[in-house]
Amino acid sequence: MKEQNYKKGETIFWEGDPGNCMYLVRWGSVGVFLNYATSKQKQLTTLRAGDYFGEMGLIDGEARSATVVVLERGTILERIGEDEFAEFLQTNPAMVHDILTQLCHKLRHATKEYLDVCKSLGQAVGNDTITVDESSNYHLNEDERLSSIHGEVQQSMAQDA
Repeated sequence: MKEQNYKKGETIFWEGDPGNCMYLVRWGSVGVFLNYATSKQKQLTTLRAGDYFGEMGLIDGEARSATVVVLERGTILERIGEDEFAEFLQTNPAMVHDILTQLCHKLRHATKEYLDVCKSLGQAVGNDTITVDESSNYHLNEDERLSSIHGEVQQSMAQDA
């Protein structure tokens, strides 16, 4: 693990880059962006000392889902690479718990947004049978409910085509 100072405006990694490490913010701040440096740029969040980022790409090896840019001069980040990650997990149980909690939060948030989109699509195509409220699928677990709604939206769109 190596700490490094960064300049304001410096890009740590770009959306689509390989996910081979994570970072801990030791001092300063970074911004997490979608479509960075384009007309569709959107800042998702600001991370400060004690926060971390890049854990998803490090864990699953997938490409980066966002661009991270330094917001403050003199920001200090600690880089944790693939080869150091196992040791980091063993020596930082509180951080492991926090990472798992945050990943669950991200998954729940993404699922809610997906369900909201499904509901909107159902309303847009005029299909009153597409429902995403808890009462209509109370007997299904979250995965079954998501699969059910996704199937209903696809079926409705196929019928309208």
